[in-house]
Amino acid sequence: MNEFVNNNLNSILEASFSLSNQAIYLLNKEGEVLFANNNALETLGYTKEEITKLHVWDIDANVNTKEKYLDALEIFAKKKSTGQANTLETYHKRKDGRHFPVEVLSTFTEIDGKECLFSYARDITSRIRRTEEINLYFDLINSSKDMIFVVDHETQIIEFANETACDQLGYTLAELKKMEISKIRKPMESPDSMPTVEILEKIKHEHALTSFGVYTSKSGKDIPIETSLHLKEYQGKFFVTAISRDISERLEIDGKREDLNLKLKNYNKTLEKEISKVKKDLLDYETIMKRQSKMAAMGEMLENIAHQWRQPLSAVSVLSTGMILQNDQDLLNKDLLDAGLNDINEQVQYLSKTIDDFRNFFKPNKQKNRFHLKSVIKTSIKLSKARYTKEHIEFITSIDDMELFTYENELLQVLLNIITNAKDELIKKEGKKFIIIETSSDEDYLYIRVKDNAGGIDKFILDRIFEPYFTTKHNSQGTGIGLYMSENIVKHMNGKISVTNENVEYNSSVYLGACFEIKLPFVQNR
Repeated sequence: MNEFVNNNLNSILEASFSLSNQAIYLLNKEGEVLFANNNALETLGYTKEEITKLHVWDIDANVNTKEKYLDALEIFAKKKSTGQANTLETYHKRKDGRHFPVEVLSTFTEIDGKECLFSYARDITSRIRRTEEINLYFDLINSSKDMIFVVDHETQIIEFANETACDQLGYTLAELKKMEISKIRKPMESPDSMPTVEILEKIKHEHALTSFGVYTSKSGKDIPIETSLHLKEYQGKFFVTAISRDISERLEIDGKREDLNLKLKNYNKTLEKEISKVKKDLLDYETIMKRQSKMAAMGEMLENIAHQWRQPLSAVSVLSTGMILQNDQDLLNKDLLDAGLNDINEQVQYLSKTIDDFRNFFKPNKQKNRFHLKSVIKTSIKLSKARYTKEHIEFITSIDDMELFTYENELLQVLLNIITNAKDELIKKEGKKFIIIETSSDEDYLYIRVKDNAGGIDKFILDRIFEPYFTTKHNSQGTGIGLYMSENIVKHMNGKISVTNENVEYNSSVYLGACFEIKLPFVQNR
């Protein structure tokens, strides 16, 4: 076998050089190009005759003079004596003038008694592009106003924290990566808040959940937070992604809202003695309610967007963190990197699509306009589906498409208020959950009915359902103005809104639920 190799060494070397997927150059100490393989010729765009007339500084954009080449040889010679590899990153120039990044590995060899330099150049355009994309995704994570953590589910050790988390808690990333998450988190003083151990146990079964708690910073400051948690498996280990938002301002607003409600109750007790003062206060509250109504609707939409974004942001965070961990363990190969980046790109495209879906709701529209009823109802369903998707609430529609001439966004707001109230009741129930939206009309009026199977409204509060500040929800979940303002909006559209409890038949079963009916003057494009 050795005799065969010795007899055919030139042919073997020539084939190896020709088939190599790297550019190979042979240079003398004067910088002349003595040889270049096929890959080098194709990459640079030269023929064999052309390239042997060039010097290394005609090809390398950084080593672009003879002096720089000689300096590089001197550095290579020093590394040779220490056994270090002569590797550098630079830019090569094609014949047409275009530059591209390369990684060059060089070694000295002696040919015919003269010391020459073999250089192997690999195009690293894709690697640099991927590095830039990874940096972009990390910039996105670090620029988030939310605190983002990745925690080892088994050990509770923090594996990653973004810059916002480090800044708000006062720890460095190195300090946080030595800590268990329970060292900085404790439950909030409320019945809904769970200890960290219980949350980690619960997420094994649910894989995604939302919790409330308190982070304690390095200086001892307590920060109340709402956290979206997701469980993911990588390399046989489970990690929890936690996206936490400071809710100090929200709790302060809730406290002020409770104070306002308490004051309102006190005013009602002394109504006869302070009637004139109460009237003035009620006028002030009316102004506040009108503002709150739109803000509440906008807040609902923003929360919808937040719910849409949480999962893809969590996915981006976990994917990028997974790649970091794989890279730290020398497990990150090209296939894993490509797959991870493709997944991250899909999530980013999904985020962009979400913005387009919700943007039209926020466009101001103070004038009446013509629109199709079916389109508005479909939009209300689409926007409301952004939340509670895991509850599997089915929407059933029976809609007569017709053109209306009224306030489109206001009608959309009313439908969203009614659907949101129905969904808030349905998520408390077990079993089949559905919302029915149906329409009908006569010569004078259009009727829109929204029904659910949530069990109906307590008969003792049915007559109060459209009163201002009346709510059956916890103070942190409801303001009591949604249905009140819905009634006012419908009145402004010269219509009426009412609610009853009724039995609903669906799939051969009968369910009890609430039925909201909107009655509007019927105006077609006649």
